Amino acid sequence: MIQWGILGIGNIAKRFIKSLEKSTNGQLYAAASYTESKCEEFLKEHPDVKVYHDYEDLLNDENVDAVYLAMRHIDHYRWAKKTLQHHKAVLCEKPATLYKWQMEDLKQEAIKNQTFFMEAMKTRFIPLIQDIKDCLENKEIGELLSVETSFCYDRDYLEGHYLFDQEQGGILNDVGSYNVASTLDYIHSPVARINSQVQFRYGVDSHEKVTITFESGQKALMEMAFDEKKDPILEIRGTKGTILAQPFYRPTQATIIDATGTARQIETPYINDDFFGEIEEVHRCLQAKLIESPRMSLQDSIDCIDMIEKIRQNFQKDG
Repeated sequence: MIQWGILGIGNIAKRFIKSLEKSTNGQLYAAASYTESKCEEFLKEHPDVKVYHDYEDLLNDENVDAVYLAMRHIDHYRWAKKTLQHHKAVLCEKPATLYKWQMEDLKQEAIKNQTFFMEAMKTRFIPLIQDIKDCLENKEIGELLSVETSFCYDRDYLEGHYLFDQEQGGILNDVGSYNVASTLDYIHSPVARINSQVQFRYGVDSHEKVTITFESGQKALMEMAFDEKKDPILEIRGTKGTILAQPFYRPTQATIIDATGTARQIETPYINDDFFGEIEEVHRCLQAKLIESPRMSLQDSIDCIDMIEKIRQNFQKDG
């Protein structure tokens, strides 16, 4: 049984815990927060879990096998590196890092310490996503031409919230990882050019429309926003048809439309919930003594943040 520790016990950690409770391969052993009130509340809800008031103390606990990093984006790199140096497996919330050099450093740290690291990109572990990839592999819609994703919601300004922090905030850092990781799951070609339209609010990027043209000729269209609500679509166009699904980052149903306009539905439910797949992937990899997941590898995380940096460089010029 893999013993988990959690650094940061906010809302995302609560969802992780609820999903972990359904696993027969791992269990929650410890959690840590620097906020006294959060520790007290957590203990009331989880009296059998060890609670630390310092992250280092949790990392020094020899009974912890794996650590879920659920703190602010800006803290991921520092604590992922420390966790790897303590030879404890890491599942790090997305984006794993804010800069490519940081993710490259974490890759070297994982290799050096022969310790597992995975970015918590749950999109890669949703059962229906594999069905969609099988459709593409079988050329059901012909050759892939383009991938369109949209993740737009409406959020009021909140003082002190990480989303509005100029150092770590903005919509690209918030949900852009999902758009990028999904695109790179389907298109495997170097980037030829990027065009973007960006709007800024409260000093951060609030709405982006990005078109990426790859050397293969394939295109990706991404839209992400925290100032306008839209359906979170996935539209994959091919030479002989189209695949539609939503929400693109965790769908359970998809429509496949062939060249004649004939549509068929495919449906594959979650295994328990949308967190469970990535948790079980960590368990599987640790049991196999791997230091990375073949579905969300260290290089995959580097490629994601590299794409995000390229997009940001482009919209900084245009915005």
